[in-house]
Amino acid sequence: MIAYRNISNIENPNERNGGPVWNRLHSEREDVCEALLKEGVANHAAAMETPTVNHDAIRNWHTELLQARLHKIDEALDRLMTGSYGNCCKCERWIQDSKLDFDPAVAFCVECWERVQTSH
Repeated sequence: MIAYRNISNIENPNERNGGPVWNRLHSEREDVCEALLKEGVANHAAAMETPTVNHDAIRNWHTELLQARLHKIDEALDRLMTGSYGNCCKCERWIQDSKLDFDPAVAFCVECWERVQTSH
């Protein structure tokens, strides 16, 4: 019999403290993907009609917003899997629980977020 001592199992995030966060992020991810699919169908149908600049701009803006949110959620899920969830992506300090409760995909502490916003 061969013993595999150096192999470790990947933990299921639902079995850790991150389970509720994992479920919340995945649920939102499904909602965003569904909205993107609907947006794609709507864009295809709109392309068959006479385009209007205002409606096209709004549709494009909404699609970009959904894609950005999906990216943010995916990054949060990655952080949850690697064990860095809850730490600021810039300074690695803990992000306040109230901020994470409000938006579990938050990537920055308040100080770093303010710096990022003022640098743009």
